[in-house]
Amino acid sequence: MAFTSDLSIADFALCDQLELVPLSQVMGSSIYQVGYQESTWPAMMGGSVLMELDTLSEAWNNVREHALGRLAQEAERAGADAVVGVDLRTGAHDFAEGAIEYVVMGTAVRRGGGGGGSAGASGGTGAGGKARHHGRGGSSQPVLTELSVADYAKLVRSGFEPLGIVAWSSVFFVAYGFNPMLERGQLGGGMSLGGGYMQNFELTAFTQALYSAREQVMGNMDRQAAALGADGVVGMRIVHTMHQQTIGGGVGMGQRSGLSVTFHAIGTAIRQTAETTIWPPEPAVDMTR
Repeated sequence: MAFTSDLSIADFALCDQLELVPLSQVMGSSIYQVGYQESTWPAMMGGSVLMELDTLSEAWNNVREHALGRLAQEAERAGADAVVGVDLRTGAHDFAEGAIEYVVMGTAVRRGGGGGGSAGASGGTGAGGKARHHGRGGSSQPVLTELSVADYAKLVRSGFEPLGIVAWSSVFFVAYGFNPMLERGQLGGGMSLGGGYMQNFELTAFTQALYSAREQVMGNMDRQAAALGADGVVGMRIVHTMHQQTIGGGVGMGQRSGLSVTFHAIGTAIRQTAETTIWPPEPAVDMTR
């Protein structure tokens, strides 16, 4: 049967050199409803309040896990060893208020036999004749990677093997304090800056919210990579957003307005399987002049 893929012509040609056989375009998707975030404010309401919105963080991590799991299932049914060029898309829809969507797509590939491809020149780490990878938790699921075919080829030729995708999301909320300068001047209230405060200064509470979200994400990604036995994570993509938000507190606690910081990171865990090979540049002669 003919195969489908999202490979470019260059990627398809490189697959042939690596003895990677494209099998099918595969996809995983999930739309997830975000639950109620209960917040218990400190007894002293003055000053900023920094906390993780664990319900929203959990929703992002669950929806991604569902989408990647379904992508792996499609690839496994196609008989694939790996999925290359995984592309992700996130969003929200007006028909499902409070819901988030996660879609991942890629090309399922199988490693061919023979070992005659150029990738096989890196001391036994080439695509030819290689058994199926082991994915998360030692299962025989196909290995998912965000790497392009070209980046995949560079890794394999250098003696490194992709182990799977690692990712995490974290959402932190910092409530505004009772400083009129912050609530009216800095945050769109339409008034002059703090009623006369004209000096430059750092909004330290907002800065700390971003650092806290990043620390949470990187810590969880480190643990995922360690569970896979990885030497490191490459090709990492980081996205963060900030927006004003009002959330309700617990019983009798009222509401607080503040800044919500969402931090996403995703990358490919790798492990060295052979000595690194330094490939010398190949000379080229321009015969058109």
